[in-house]
Amino acid sequence: MAHNICLGVEISEDELKIALVEPNRKHVIKIDVLPTSGNSISDTSIYASVLSSWTRSNLRQEKNAVAVAFPANSGIMRLVDIPKEMEGGYYDYVNWEFEHATDLKAGDYQMDAAFYPNQKKPERVIATAINKKLVDSFSSELIEKSGFSPSCLIADVCALLNILEASEGLGSQPKCVLKADDRFIVAVWGNETGPVAFRFLPKDCVSPKAIADILESGFKEYPKAKKNVKLCGKLSANAEFVADITKSAKALKEPIEVQLWNSLSKFSLEKGDFSKLSQCVGAIGATLSCA
Repeated sequence: MAHNICLGVEISEDELKIALVEPNRKHVIKIDVLPTSGNSISDTSIYASVLSSWTRSNLRQEKNAVAVAFPANSGIMRLVDIPKEMEGGYYDYVNWEFEHATDLKAGDYQMDAAFYPNQKKPERVIATAINKKLVDSFSSELIEKSGFSPSCLIADVCALLNILEASEGLGSQPKCVLKADDRFIVAVWGNETGPVAFRFLPKDCVSPKAIADILESGFKEYPKAKKNVKLCGKLSANAEFVADITKSAKALKEPIEVQLWNSLSKFSLEKGDFSKLSQCVGAIGATLSCA
């Protein structure tokens, strides 16, 4: 019996994180982290070239879809609460809220809205705005010819929520994921209704204490939630960084346990090297949008 195969790609300035997944079966075939010689977000020729080279050596099954996750810091992201009395016009409201909050014209950006807990009666929305030139570059003739045109293009935060729900399960109390990359740190809390809080930290502000502080501030809003955090991202491969974050979070007045996200409940893994799993969970989560 044939199964749908999705290639998940999380892009950043200097690397691609890859996941080959059968999302309907929650089966991960292969993962990898590919350094790039330039910025693969702004130069899609690098994205196409690196993926072409990798698939020639590694892709044994025909892919049915490509899911791409882009980092939160490559655009503008907001968590928008939908007024309870609204009965429709949600997209118009999100566009209005974006323009009102940022003083930017929504028409200059490619807007995307992920509605939670569902699109018919949403309570909140992850609204992302990416420069249209960037989005258009992933629909270019070059990408079409390469065979890596995205079937879905989502924010890494949405991909993390996908994998958190599919692997850990979400209940009434929020669970937290901390994604730590060289240039940006993002913490996201989600429960059964979807995302409930974000915290962002640019690279100039990154330190173990600063990261512990944003985790503490997020959990203060949810005192009944278990203070456990799943750590992923590029810096999760840095043992010294992981140790420093773990130590700082445990030293808080109300200690927070930070755990490396190096295994996935409810998923099966094909035989192979999965030592880089904590770096690639965003790429795996992106494929779940194709399930």
